[in-house]
Amino acid sequence: MAAFEPPDSRLASEAEEACREQPEAVIGHSFRTWLFGRALAAVDGSELDPELFYCAALLHDHGISPPTPGRDFTLASAERMQACANAAGLDADLSELLADAICVHTTPGVAIDRDGALGCYLQWGAMVDGAGLRIWDVSPANVGEVLRRYPRGDFKRELATLVKAEAKAVPGGRFALLTRCGLPLAVRLAPFDS
Repeated sequence: MAAFEPPDSRLASEAEEACREQPEAVIGHSFRTWLFGRALAAVDGSELDPELFYCAALLHDHGISPPTPGRDFTLASAERMQACANAAGLDADLSELLADAICVHTTPGVAIDRDGALGCYLQWGAMVDGAGLRIWDVSPANVGEVLRRYPRGDFKRELATLVKAEAKAVPGGRFALLTRCGLPLAVRLAPFDS
């Protein structure tokens, strides 16, 4: 994990500032998603743009708290990312790529060839942190270092609360589907103490 250092760019600074607007539980999850996603990409031999992935990870759940009735939270997350991209003068195509990655990250069955590496590793990194999926692909030393840098606190309870609130606010949305499929139980059973 020592090789995974935050990028030093205007876009990264904008994303870090926007990340601080989120609840503490989401901030920690965002950084853990970044590190776990990068680790999985390294294990898989997949290329990720370090700056774009870092920024997308920091803001992938920005819109989840508070939920907006009838509107998937990833749309607000993508809009906040695009505001950061605009402030940093990022090319419109790259801004759109970031927004797409954030929107796709909660879609079941993502695939790199169809959905892109950014969105897939956002999902997969988030699922290491949220439910322990693919944690076996990250070395125990690296898992320990991620948790040392960004402690989980009471993340299981907080994540389950956020997921259920989003599912209630958007009953036809992806988190409502994932709730019916057992995501809150998977969160509770994740191989973490909290």
